[in-house]
Amino acid sequence: MRGLICDDHPLMREALAGAMRDRWLDVSLAEAGDYPSAWTAAEAQPDFCLVDLSMPGAGPVEGVTELRARAPEAVILVVTGLEDEALLAAVAACGVTGVYSKNAQPSLLLDAIGAAVPGLRALEAKRLPPRQGQVLEALADGLTNKEIAARLGISPATVKIHVARLTRWLDAVNRTDAVMRAKRARII
Repeated sequence: MRGLICDDHPLMREALAGAMRDRWLDVSLAEAGDYPSAWTAAEAQPDFCLVDLSMPGAGPVEGVTELRARAPEAVILVVTGLEDEALLAAVAACGVTGVYSKNAQPSLLLDAIGAAVPGLRALEAKRLPPRQGQVLEALADGLTNKEIAARLGISPATVKIHVARLTRWLDAVNRTDAVMRAKRARII
């Protein structure tokens, strides 16, 4: 799942990107700080674009229209602090899926984005089964497969299967990387 975050404020871009990466581990995000950069990035055909309307390089309607032209299959969501109803209606007519206020609670904004982008719902549905969570916690404690098996009352072969699944699920190269990725994503 690939996304594009467009906002002229680096802090807003980074905060939104960080929150999305924490919630959806497999999301890949590009960032743009003005409309011309957003248009160029949109040519990579992201699955979704989050767009602030007040960016340099174009007016809101022109900016969103060109973004839609360059990424015709992308879900486009406007995240803005503007409240001009006529402008928001004109932008909505450009083919955006939704318009969200920057004044919204972060968790509500992420919920709305997740609901609007089908691929994000699929990523969110990918939850860690309880036993794999126990194995992951034991890995974080530095235990070997044999020690994990003894702790959980399962065979070392079963632990090995769980470790392989965890590594694949977290897109990690090894068990240490899996633990580090899980900690960064606040899974453990």
